[in-house]
Amino acid sequence: MKHSFIYESTIECSAEELFAFHADTQNLSLITPPWIKVDILDYEPPMQQGKRVTLRIAKWFVSFEWELLFEEVTPPHEIIDRSLRSPFKFFRHSHQFIPINRNRTILKDTVTFALPLQPLSLPFVWLVKYDLKRMFHYRHAATAKRLSK
Repeated sequence: MKHSFIYESTIECSAEELFAFHADTQNLSLITPPWIKVDILDYEPPMQQGKRVTLRIAKWFVSFEWELLFEEVTPPHEIIDRSLRSPFKFFRHSHQFIPINRNRTILKDTVTFALPLQPLSLPFVWLVKYDLKRMFHYRHAATAKRLSK
């Protein structure tokens, strides 16, 4: 069973600036919450459809590798990545950059996920959504702080 989570906010910059910021994977460390450590293990810029990234993520005293594939990269509107290897059975993340005007953009993150060991893991869906909400709240605030005019 797949579950969805959506988080959106308005950032005071153009869609092009917001897309460029997210397309630069070096900026990931700038918007990662302090309770999560992320290291890029394998990636060759620029971001393009079909490219892969391998990350090492440390959280809750656990460290794991997360490999993702960029399914779609549509400047300046959307980046979609899908997990090839992660703690999830399925994980797909869409970053949408929706222009309001030249200097304001809606940043919309949509995560679709499935947990392993279903149905045993179903009671933990609320915890995953809570954790995603905390993380994306931090990421959007950090992005706004860096890019807002």
